[in-house]
Amino acid sequence: MLLFRLIVKTSLAWAISIAHWLGLLVLLVIFAFSKRWQRRAQKMVLKSWGRTVMRVLGVRLDVEGAPPPGGFLVSNHVSYLDILVLSALVQPRFVAKAEIRSWPLVGWFCRSVDIIFVDRTKRRDTVRVGQLIQEGLDQGDTIVLFPEGTSTHGAKIAPFKPPLLAPAAAANLPVHFASLGYRTPATERPAFLSVCWWGETPFGAHFLDLTKLPSIHATVRFGEAPVLSECRKEMARELQERVDDLFDPIVDFVPQSPENPIPVTEPV
Repeated sequence: MLLFRLIVKTSLAWAISIAHWLGLLVLLVIFAFSKRWQRRAQKMVLKSWGRTVMRVLGVRLDVEGAPPPGGFLVSNHVSYLDILVLSALVQPRFVAKAEIRSWPLVGWFCRSVDIIFVDRTKRRDTVRVGQLIQEGLDQGDTIVLFPEGTSTHGAKIAPFKPPLLAPAAAANLPVHFASLGYRTPATERPAFLSVCWWGETPFGAHFLDLTKLPSIHATVRFGEAPVLSECRKEMARELQERVDDLFDPIVDFVPQSPENPIPVTEPV
């Protein structure tokens, strides 16, 4: 049964992703005369892709609060599923780690929908990314950031990094926020091992493991009032506190590694 579920879900996820990618390429050619319509096509296809793949993977989504109409949105980051979940709820332009560009199929699709990639190994890359973020805001995009800088095990919210918030702080723009969390059935592997992607586990191996789950319960909580600050460091601190207030830990201790998930600190 597990093998059948893995084969079916993996095959469908790939087929759906390829179909959306090919459809997007056709739309980009059709709307080659208009950047504005190309952007609309990218957002429409990204939302359809997110919702469809979530259904294939058995993700049941609960939403609390209202998604923002645009501007900046930040949240915690625990899994590549975060992109699917948020794509289903808003029309985003994501800022993501550069490594995604090299992922099979997913990287091609992400490049097609104009995701902004940031190289975390190069401190100066934040200047280039900041310029792209500002261009996206000028074009009416919803810029989605994961200020923790990497995906985590979901035991707690990691410190938010201020540099990518610089365009919002400089222009005194409101930044909306949300928290993301996942649960798996009681008889299955816990979400911090099977859904959260952290440690040194390769993407392919983790995704295959995730497809074995019969269902996944995702919860998104949107904050009510956005954060305003002209200081990016103050903004990062306040956003981290606000997201932490919304967040229910996915695991109640800080694990050591996916292969050896024993507590290494006091329970959180």
